[in-house]
Amino acid sequence: MEKSTTTNTASNGSNLSPTLLTTETSLVIILDYQDHVMEGIKSTDHEFIELNAKALAKASKSMKVPVILSTIGVKLRGDHPTMHSVRAELADEPEYDRTTMNAWEDDAFREAIEKSGRKRLIFAGIWTEVCLLYPILHAQRDGYETYFVVDAVGGSNVLAHEIAIQRMIQAGSQPITLNSLLTEWIRDWKTTPHTEAITNYFKWYTPEIEKVEQRILTNTIKNNALSRTAALQ
Repeated sequence: MEKSTTTNTASNGSNLSPTLLTTETSLVIILDYQDHVMEGIKSTDHEFIELNAKALAKASKSMKVPVILSTIGVKLRGDHPTMHSVRAELADEPEYDRTTMNAWEDDAFREAIEKSGRKRLIFAGIWTEVCLLYPILHAQRDGYETYFVVDAVGGSNVLAHEIAIQRMIQAGSQPITLNSLLTEWIRDWKTTPHTEAITNYFKWYTPEIEKVEQRILTNTIKNNALSRTAALQ
């Protein structure tokens, strides 16, 4: 007997594959985008990470995907809260401050996730090898489906960042890029209720990321030229 194909019907009325992410099944988790934490990142350009974290927050809110925001050490040590660029997009969301490196071990944070009722967790956090890695491993073990936005994260060095990514993948978590995530949420321009929101998002994001990428390219060319000059001396 031929097996039937199972589909999920989203709130916009279209039949969407249950394999792919939808706005109705996703929960976005944004961890520790704080100025002092960002200062320690050496694997990836800071402005690139910050812009993509802001973009994830902006797109999630505009497409009505719930977001859980967390910080570490604000109350205990007086550390900086979420950086303004990201926090401004999530002004109505509570900020779960904690003392644990592993956010999953913080009761209030974990209870907020459980209360959402959603099992598909999309993480962004810094550093990759600490505050992103630990809750992903824990959530994956506890039966959640986990993803991490790879172009919105960074580690204390390239090796630490890359090894953490390998470890998350080996544990069953799935890497995803920002644009891949957003187009997966949209899926069909004809039926999505978010056409206006995502169109406005791309009008904002495209020139912003182009400026960052051009600066990175210019700096790379300049540094390569300096290295060649130094080698010839």
